[in-house]
Amino acid sequence: MRSIITPEYIKNFFCIADKCEDHCCHSWDISIDKSTYKFMTQKSSLKVKSADVIMRTKGEESPYYAKIRLNSDGICPFREESGLCEVHKEHGHKRLSLTCQSYPRTFTIRGNKKEHNLQLSCPEAARQVLLNPASMQFHQKNTTNDAFAANNYTRPNWHAAVQQFLVDILFINDISLEQRLFYIGITLRLIEPHKDNAEELHKRLLLCCEKINNKNFDKLYREQRTSSDFYPGLLIQFFNYHIHLKSTRSFKMESTRFNLLYQQLLEALSLTNDDSYEQYKILQHGFNNHYREYFAQNSHIWINYILYVFYQNDFPSKSMQQVFDNLIDDIFIMRGALSTLASMRPLTDDDVILVVQTYHRTRSHIADYIDNIKRIRSEVGVDEELLSLMLIKIH
Repeated sequence: MRSIITPEYIKNFFCIADKCEDHCCHSWDISIDKSTYKFMTQKSSLKVKSADVIMRTKGEESPYYAKIRLNSDGICPFREESGLCEVHKEHGHKRLSLTCQSYPRTFTIRGNKKEHNLQLSCPEAARQVLLNPASMQFHQKNTTNDAFAANNYTRPNWHAAVQQFLVDILFINDISLEQRLFYIGITLRLIEPHKDNAEELHKRLLLCCEKINNKNFDKLYREQRTSSDFYPGLLIQFFNYHIHLKSTRSFKMESTRFNLLYQQLLEALSLTNDDSYEQYKILQHGFNNHYREYFAQNSHIWINYILYVFYQNDFPSKSMQQVFDNLIDDIFIMRGALSTLASMRPLTDDDVILVVQTYHRTRSHIADYIDNIKRIRSEVGVDEELLSLMLIKIH
């Protein structure tokens, strides 16, 4: 028996085509599978144009048999000025390449389960994942063994218990989100060394539960050093890394939406004369006022995001600590950008989508992105064991 897992946010998603504020027809490789290549260059009504703009690659396997040569602005030559797809108009959805048919939809096969997902680099996908309070409902459908090929992926026997414990922490409503993330981080540090010993791991979970109930974790959180000494500097290094990535690409279209965000961040910090304390005050002001106001009314957004990351990584099956550290880096950068915007004005849903989607467009499509973020982290000069916990606590 096979199972297919579909989150609620996928059931509600559809491509908004020419209405999309950051369409997927620009600035990255659009791969073409062998079947599509042969149809487009030999049988399509667009075959003359296809022969000119679809280039064979060295790969023989689908979907990397060929790729589309983008125009000088980095846009797919089959995208019309109206924003619609010429191939889709001529031949329909089924004649699109596998890449164009599926994006931003993805799936992962884990054992006998096929788990569907969306990529946050698409603005409409980000809206569906983040803005709907009910988006994190998951639907399971059983199907036949020939529906897809299973693999030998297995979860550790403690997976369900640990996952439920961490999710329960995430839904403790009488403490801040930052405090909940701190509790999760401390829990991981206590249990990960024992993940090969189920009995000891279970004892550690019980210990963590006790420490939450007797306020010991609360005491640790209040005593934890904050990132205030290096918060603005580290955040700006992260921002500058994004700017560097964009500057190395020659496509005008790619930088448009990023520049929209960057110019707003620059405006908020422009009067500080690179004074890190003044920058910190601006970030604190934004976080303590308009940021808090918005997320007090929309607390589901960060919860949805964290659950999305858990689902995407089958957390905590993989390296628990590494997935958590990556999550905290992502939240640190996006929260910093939102706090900067919030220092100037109230936040809106559009601000959240701009920050999350723009960030994930870079994160998802730069192969060595995470390695470079790790390098920047290492330059802070703080013990890696403590850094994520410090990044969580903003003051």
